This record gives sequence, C-alpha cells and structure tokens, in this order.
Amino acid sequence: MHAAIMTLARWHARKAIKRELYAQGIKLMDVESREISLAAIRYVEDHPEIISIATERYQDLVKRGVLRPPRNRRKPNQ
Repeated sequence: MHAAIMTLARWHARKAIKRELYAQGIKLMDVESREISLAAIRYVEDHPEIISIATERYQDLVKRGVLRPPRNRRKPNQ
C-alpha cells in the first residue's frame, strides 16, 4: 500500500472521529491528539472502504498535479 494513500485514509478517519466526538458533545481540547490518532487507526481497520476513498482522492491529487506520481524504484541486483 502506498504511504500517501494510508496517510489520506488516516486523515479522513481523524475527521470522522472528530465529527463523532463533536456529535457526542465532547470538546476536542478535552481529548489528547494521541487518543484521536489511535481511534483513527482503529477506524481504518474497521472501515476498509475508507482506503478506496483515499485511493480515489490520491489519484485525483496526482492528476491535478498537487502530488507527484509514485516513482518506479528498481530493486538492487542480488
């Protein structure tokens, strides 16, 4: 899996976690960032469809020139 896609997936998951906390009436300043990050990782594990959303977003960003396309790295000769 491309690292940029996983970064986007966790970013979307963090947004979802923050929306859930807000809906519960919990202020974000009362929750440690680490707890939100751990919840986002669990969210990605529980909702694999978010990876396809992140993949589409990544491809769109590459197409628009915001991100560089992945490099094709050669494996060293063994």
